Formats: sequence, structure tokens, C-alpha cells
Amino acid sequence: MPEFPTPPNDSIAQLIDILGLEDTRDLVRTYLQEYDGIIRVLSEGNREVQHRAAHSLKSSSSLMGLESLASYLAELELRLTQSSGKVNTDDIELIAKKIAGSIQSLKVFANSE
Repeated sequence: MPEFPTPPNDSIAQLIDILGLEDTRDLVRTYLQEYDGIIRVLSEGNREVQHRAAHSLKSSSSLMGLESLASYLAELELRLTQSSGKVNTDDIELIAKKIAGSIQSLKVFANSE
């Protein structure tokens, strides 16, 4: 019988309670597959597209329990509502760093058998 993977944080544990283990693991896998593309949009898109990308990544990061990242993205999302708001390379580097700090535990959870 396969061993139950340990949830990497309380948010994932709550998702398991709501969605079940396999659907939660599928959701984590989707996040892992898509966050790079969203970061690319943040670094290349126009302000409106960047705003939608920041909102999307904020919401999904919050679901994954990455609250520090979600909080930063909320600030970025707000900044992008301003006419002078923009995403700079420091933003992209910080977002990537925040994800990198948590990504391994999500990968282990998503891929454990």
C-alpha cells in the first residue's frame, strides 16, 4: 500500500481535507507546471497582462501555502493598478527566489508514490 505523502504545509493539508489527496496532488502538479510561464508573462507582458498574471500567481501561491510570495504578489498587483506601476527585474528575481525556497517540498508531495 502506498505511503500517504506528508503535506508540506497547513494549506495543502486543508486542500486534502476538501479535495482529497489525489486531486490536491494534481493541483500542486499544475502549479509546478505553470508558475514559470506566469513569471515569464510578468516579465514580458504589458501592465494589464502583468496585473492578471500577478493576480493569478498570487491566488494559486496562496492555495499552495506560499503566503510570503502571495503577499508580495498582492503588493505587485496593487502597484500595477497605478498608471506608473511596472514590474522590474528585482521583482522577478524576488518572486523566483521566494518560489525556489518552497518548491522542493511541493515537488516531493506532488510526486511521492
